[in-house]
Amino acid sequence: MGRTNGLMPPALQSYRVNPMIVDIVWWNLDGSTQTIDSLRNHLCEDMFERWRKVPGLRLKFWIADAEANRWGAVMLWDEARPPSYLMPENKAQHLIGLPITQRARFSVDALVEGEKSLRHAGPSSSSSPLPGAAVRMAERAQGIDYIVVDAFTRSPLQGNPVAVFLIKQALPAERMQQIAREMNLSEVTFVMPPEQDGDVRVRIFTPVNELPFAGHPLLGTAVALRQLREQEQFRFETGVGTVTFEVRPEEAGLAFVTMQQPIPTWQPYEHAARLLEGLGLSSSTMPVEAYRNGPRHVLVGCPDVASLSAVRPDLRILAEFEDMSAICLAPADDHWRCRMFSPAYGVAEDAATGSAAGPIAIHLARHGQAPWGRALHILQGVEMARPSHMYALAAGSEHGIRSVKVSGYGVVVARGQLHA
Repeated sequence: MGRTNGLMPPALQSYRVNPMIVDIVWWNLDGSTQTIDSLRNHLCEDMFERWRKVPGLRLKFWIADAEANRWGAVMLWDEARPPSYLMPENKAQHLIGLPITQRARFSVDALVEGEKSLRHAGPSSSSSPLPGAAVRMAERAQGIDYIVVDAFTRSPLQGNPVAVFLIKQALPAERMQQIAREMNLSEVTFVMPPEQDGDVRVRIFTPVNELPFAGHPLLGTAVALRQLREQEQFRFETGVGTVTFEVRPEEAGLAFVTMQQPIPTWQPYEHAARLLEGLGLSSSTMPVEAYRNGPRHVLVGCPDVASLSAVRPDLRILAEFEDMSAICLAPADDHWRCRMFSPAYGVAEDAATGSAAGPIAIHLARHGQAPWGRALHILQGVEMARPSHMYALAAGSEHGIRSVKVSGYGVVVARGQLHA
């Protein structure tokens, strides 16, 4: 994107850029309890880190005009300013307590960097009110920002990964499906502005189809958004309605999330015998039943962990069943082990199936294998070397379920841009 102009000294770089945007805002501090000095005291590395994560931001300056008693900011964007749900809290607005006095927006066609440009400057002096980390140039072509989160684990490279794409407006479904196929993960999500009562709208795609609801992709999306916004609760608009998430951050990139899942319906599975044949099992320790809370999960019981780990499904047989995943369960000391197979959803085996965790808790309680109203620990993905820890709680009884909650950790493992 950058090039050297032969008429300039070598240390000066000129850049022709795709149209960029500069936003300039000012607050008049007359009448505010804040001063320029007090606002400077609120500048800290934590604030800078939140702004570094904003998609499309190239530079931000915090500026002061002592003569006119004004405080402001200058922001340079790759293109249009992202939607509000991707922006950090406007802390200056909250502190100053007054509306913005002046706002201006300009387009940028080119820029030039001198010998002492921000990218080449050394560490800032101790007397500077802004550490050198406050601003940086991100030299990248325009693209779609995404964050990869490993869901249902505290440890990177375990759990179940999901790529969370941050888009300013909805893409055609065909385009999102192509991207999901390109990423080749069990699911990806696309986060976009809300249409109804949520904070955001989220659409979920496997490599082969769209899902109205899924567990690990939405948990990972909540972890990703917590990196961008200081919220402890999110409301996601999904294909099954608005779903609430509580997010408790523990350290940079790591958070514990609890989601309120839709209460599923269930019924006996009409192809139980053929399904058992496809799984290589002679029988199930519990009734083979199908639960639907968006996707459909068919639950099969194994007597112990050894028999669960020994399952070698015939995926050709499982591919006969449309719109379903096969969930195999086995007791293991103080928790339950689980495996999931679903050619119908484009996944031979899944490392963590969060949408099945609630149905599993209900199924075990209905058949006397676990108590109602007590958190159930479910461990999945061991056979894939991607251990995933899910916690499910079903409150109520078979005749009246009050709520279904599923919890787990998520950790950010990568960030990137899709250029396509």
